[in-house]
Amino acid sequence: MTTDHEEPCGPSHRSFCLNGGICYVIPTIPSPFCRCIENYTGARCEEAFLPSSSVQSQSDLSAALVALAVLITLTIAALYFLCRKDHLQRASSVQCELSLAEASGTSAHH
Repeated sequence: MTTDHEEPCGPSHRSFCLNGGICYVIPTIPSPFCRCIENYTGARCEEAFLPSSSVQSQSDLSAALVALAVLITLTIAALYFLCRKDHLQRASSVQCELSLAEASGTSAHH
């Protein structure tokens, strides 16, 4: 599938393209080009293009975001319960101090 402007490579560039890529030249440009077959990319079709790798990285990103959200939620819940426990202990301590003060105050009056 060449256009009017491109021509097949000559014998000097026959092995320029890798992995079954088709070599062609444009007369006004000195360097050859490659038309890669499916699942290959790069200037010389040297890189395997795996569409599933982008799906895998999206899946990995989603899993990482879910894990981060769970971690943040657990951290907030732990802080809430620790603060609440501390608040209840302080309230209990104040209640105990008030009871002791009342008890010592009533025993002092008797």
